[in-house]
Order: sequence, then structure tokens, then C-alpha cells
Amino acid sequence: MPRPDLDDRAAPAWLVRAAAVGGRLLVLAVLVWLLAGFAVKLTLVLVAVLTGLLLAGVAAPAVGWASRRGVPRWVSAGAAVLLLLVVLVGAGLGLAARIASQLPQLRDALDRVSTQLSERFGTSMPSLGDVVGGQGGAGVTELIGPARTLLEVALGVFLALALAFLFLTSGPGMWRWLLGKFGGTVREDVDAGGRAAWGTVGAYVRGLTLVALFDAVGIGLGLLLLGVPLALTLAALQFVASYIPTIGAFLAGAVAVLVAYGASGLGTAALVLGLVVLVQQIGNDVVEPYVMKNRLPINAAVVLIAVTAGGLLWGLAGALLFVPLVAAVSAAGHEVWTRHGSRPIAGG
Repeated sequence: MPRPDLDDRAAPAWLVRAAAVGGRLLVLAVLVWLLAGFAVKLTLVLVAVLTGLLLAGVAAPAVGWASRRGVPRWVSAGAAVLLLLVVLVGAGLGLAARIASQLPQLRDALDRVSTQLSERFGTSMPSLGDVVGGQGGAGVTELIGPARTLLEVALGVFLALALAFLFLTSGPGMWRWLLGKFGGTVREDVDAGGRAAWGTVGAYVRGLTLVALFDAVGIGLGLLLLGVPLALTLAALQFVASYIPTIGAFLAGAVAVLVAYGASGLGTAALVLGLVVLVQQIGNDVVEPYVMKNRLPINAAVVLIAVTAGGLLWGLAGALLFVPLVAAVSAAGHEVWTRHGSRPIAGG
């Protein structure tokens, strides 16, 4: 029996191309999945490295300024890291002490909101106070988890500060060593992309801090004028939560509205809602572009996706770190793309 001609049954060209592209995408998806699993296993180390880079990016301009005036680099870097440690620990302990002292009042206010909403809508609402305040009477076994988490946080903070010091003192040498592994235009592209990413990270963290401070002061003053209880605690919560872009500020504002509703009723809650929206819009549309000089090369949709993906992968640390990481990668890619004439990625 004669063998059929294989050419007569050849697949269409579009199907061949689709299979080739699909195969590459499948390999890429598997690679991303493996890298994500690897990143989850090394969460503490990776978070410490990224945090160290962020802290170094914040302090780098001051260290460079001092070095140009004859101060030894290790002295200026050590002073910068020590100042960061004092600010972070002092602010963290101060905010934690204030929030802890007023946590029972906050829990009672949210419990009143739950009761009022249940009566108004005729349904059983979960106790918001239990979510915020937690349950009492924890046993020894229940304290092991929080103690382990606290130990990991302390280790991560120490590692991040030590890495920040090393990046500030030896960063230029590390970068020259890395550039030495490339040659020609590739070396120029890596250098330009890395510098663009580094500048974006530093500008992002400094700008985000100023925006968070603006939101906290503006909302805190408004809450004091409206007579909302726990105004300073809610302002502190707004400042901390603003470091999680979009989602954090929204949640902190929602808590302020709920407390105002539980304390003074619907009218005050509506005023607080208007206050929160107004202050946050001014912070996002006026303050943020000014302090960041439009150096955040990602839009709001990408920010929201980055926060969500970071939270799913690394929890709170991921929600904090993924936005500057995505911004740095975007800035580096855009710089390299522009250097090559902004040519189309495909086609053309």
C-alpha cells in the first residue's frame, strides 16, 4: 500500500506559528512558576535585599554629598544607616504604643458600627472589633507563631540595614564589577538601565513618604476639627497604610469613616468620607507628581496589579515592595528601549 504524501497533510502556516508561540509561552510560564516558588522559599532573604536596596536608594544622595566633601564613605554610610534605624525604630515604637493604647477604644467603636449596621439592615454582621483587636486569652502554643514572626522581622530588619550599609559603601565597586562582565553596547545599556532604575527607586520612596505625611496630616487635622475620636491614631494609621499604594490608603480611610459613623452618625461619616477623598486626591494629583517629578513610570492599573501580586506572593512585605520593584524594572526597560530608538518590540 503506497504511503500518503506527508506534504498534502502539512499543517497551515498560522497553526505552525501559533504552536511555536504557544510553546515558548508555555516554557516562559513554567519558568515564572518555578521562580515564584523559589522566591517564596527565600522570602526573608529577598525581602531583606530589596529593602536594603530601597533604604540605600533613599540615603544615597546624602552619602554622595558627604563623600564629595571629604567625609569617608563608610562614615557617611554608617551615619545614614544609623539615622534610618533611629527613625524607623522610633517611629515604629511610637506609633505602635499609641495605637496599642487606644486599640480598645477603636475596637469598641467598630463594634458599635457592626451593631448599628446589623440593626439597620436586619442582618447579622461580623464583629469588626474582633478583626482589629483580636481575641484575648492566648495560650503558650498560640504565642509561638507571633514570637517566630517577630524574630523573623527582627532578623530581616538587621539584614536589610546591614545590606544597606554595604550597598552604600561598596555599591559603586559592585556596579563596576557587574558592568565588567559585559562589553560594547550591552554594557552601555546595562549601565543606563541600572542608573534609571536606581534613580526611580530613590525618588519613589522619598516621594511616597512625603505623600503619606501629607495624607496623614491633612486627614488628622480634619478629623480633629470634626471632633472624631481617635483622630491622631487614625492619622498614624493613614501614614503607615499609605506605604501600600492605593489599597492601604483606601483601607485606612474606610476605618476613619467607620469610626466617625459609630461615634457621631451618618452625617459626620459623610463629611469624613469627603475629607478622605479630597485629601487623597490632592496627594495623588498634586503632591505626588511634584515630589516624584513624574519619575514613576507605571500607571494606577499596574500599581494595583503589583500590590495584589506582591501581597499574594509575599504578604505585607510584597505589597510594600512590588510597586518600587516594578517601577525600577519599567524605568530600566524604557531607558534601554529609548536608547535603541524606541523601535517596535515586534513587527515593523
